[in-house]
Amino acid sequence: MSKRRLFLILCASLPAVVVGAIGLLHPHHLDAGSAAVWRTMHIVLIPLFPLIGVAPWLIARRVDRRLGWLAAVGGYGFATFYTALDLIAGVAAGTVQLAGIPEAKGPLYDIARTFGLIGVVSLAFACLVAGVAVVIRRRLNAVPGAALSLAGAILVQPGHIYPGTGTLAMGLLAAGFALLAVEVTRKGGADDGPALAATSSQ
Repeated sequence: MSKRRLFLILCASLPAVVVGAIGLLHPHHLDAGSAAVWRTMHIVLIPLFPLIGVAPWLIARRVDRRLGWLAAVGGYGFATFYTALDLIAGVAAGTVQLAGIPEAKGPLYDIARTFGLIGVVSLAFACLVAGVAVVIRRRLNAVPGAALSLAGAILVQPGHIYPGTGTLAMGLLAAGFALLAVEVTRKGGADDGPALAATSSQ
């Protein structure tokens, strides 16, 4: 396996693996006993969530620059709005719990849910675009990766990164992105295509 191919596979899949691993320690409820871990965990996640949104762009751009931009729009939506959820429902809610005003969590959760939904829809769109891009190039070979990544994105909504459904969501995203990266870099695929050549010449 070439270093270039391995680099893409790792860049696309590793963020979801790391987030999923951190999620195994995610408390199921925010209370006085879990507030410190809750807040610290979400601070750590601030620079990690956006990296998940980068993967569809990295994949789609290897097939077609226009599809790459569409995937980038979706990834950017996830990076911004899901990070907002992380900051509000994670860092801010943990902070008010530590400050002894747990009644303030309700309004924070309400707005965070809205941001989170927008982020998940954005990620699902980005995954769909990336999947379609690779299917165009690799046909049926790309379907498993496309299906896994889209399913993972959808499961982020009910599961976040909580142990269980959230772990499954991150695992599906990582596996789907890895499979798509393998297919898009397979010999005779996008690496040799005119779209990439046109992009690199500009």
